[in-house]
Parts: sequence; C-alpha cells; structure tokens
Amino acid sequence: MSVSQKLKWRKLVNQLRYLYEELDLVEDTADSAGKEFQEYYNEYCRKNNIDVDELNRKHCQHLDSLYSDPTEESDGIPAPYSGSASMVPFDEEKTPRAEGGVALEATQDEREMHEIFSKLFRKIAFLLHPDKVNSRDLSDDEKKEMLNMFTKVKDALEEKRYFVLLDCADKYKIPLPKNYNQQTRWMRKEIDMVNHSIDSKTNSYNYSFAECETDEARDSLVYKFMQQVFPGYE
Repeated sequence: MSVSQKLKWRKLVNQLRYLYEELDLVEDTADSAGKEFQEYYNEYCRKNNIDVDELNRKHCQHLDSLYSDPTEESDGIPAPYSGSASMVPFDEEKTPRAEGGVALEATQDEREMHEIFSKLFRKIAFLLHPDKVNSRDLSDDEKKEMLNMFTKVKDALEEKRYFVLLDCADKYKIPLPKNYNQQTRWMRKEIDMVNHSIDSKTNSYNYSFAECETDEARDSLVYKFMQQVFPGYE
C-alpha cells in the first residue's frame, strides 16, 4: 500500500472511531433526556390547563401516523399516545428517511469484511480468551485489562465496529488484514450510515430538550412539539 493510500485509510479509521463515539454520546443524551422531556411536558400541560386526553382523542389518527411502525400490519386501531416525543422528529424536513423500512441484504464487500474480521477476532481470541489469559503468569491488573479487551472486541465484531479490532490487534502486535482498499470502501459507507444515525437522533425533541438552557427555551420546544402532534393547536 502506498503512503497516500495508508494515510487515507488511517484517516477513515480515525473518522469512524470519532463518529461512533459521537453516536454513543448522542444516543445516551437523547435517551436520558426523554424522561425529563416527558416530565416537563406533563407539567407544562398542567400549568396551562391543557386537557391532553381530549387532544389525544381528537387527533388520534394523526398520532397513529406519527408513532406507528409502518413496517407492521395495523388493525386500524390507533395505539394510545403516551406523550413521549422520542419517535417524533423535531423538523421532519431535516430528518433523513430510511428507504422502505426493510433491511437490505448484505453486499459482497460487507460479507467479506465480516469474514476477514472474524478471522482477525480468532487471532485476538487466541491471545485474550479467558482460558488463555488465566493460564498465564500475569498480574491481576493485567488479566483484568486483557479480559475486558476480549469482551470489548467480541462485542465490536457483533456490532461491526471493526476499528476496535484494528486497535486491539495493533496494541498486541497482531498482523492487520491487508484488504485496505476494501476496508476503505466499507468505511466510507459506514461513515455515511453513522452520520445518518447521528442526524436522526439530534433531530429529535428529546435531544433538542437536552440542549435547552432556559425554561423559556423549553416552553418554546414543548409548544412546537404540541403544534406538530396536534395540528391546529394554538
């Protein structure tokens, strides 16, 4: 591999590593803010004497279209609206859409990548598997570190976070897979996918609520939310 190709490959590895860290942060933030948003929404309705149950009944069909899973068959009866905003985009025009809601078959590159990194995992496991680690004359801290790394790498293979395996292999001087061009193609697609997931999460009311610094901003967000889920609400 040429110097320029290696540089491009290393930059993509670093970019993907950063994006997955960003995705984890965004997901944790949106999930933890969900309960706070729910509580603030309930209190907002109470303070302003808003009959949410009546609004739910009046707009049940619209709520069903926002909250129902389009990939599941419906019996025509709208599910009760819980008040949660976790599935409602803050700005529908900016929210990326998945095509068809149907899982796509893995490409040849994806299948080959998984097989290649499965082989790398087996090499790592030969060194870090609990049976191997516990049989060595190592300190308790060294064993703990290696066992934690084994679990991390095992999870990464299942989640297709292959850069974790690359980092581990590099740390323990295990030869890396040489399919750099294929890895580069795959990482570019993965970067697009992770960016898509980040955009979807940050464009939710839960995440937007976490960014609000004042009650005025929170009230404005709740009002925007109610206008979206209850058409015609003023």
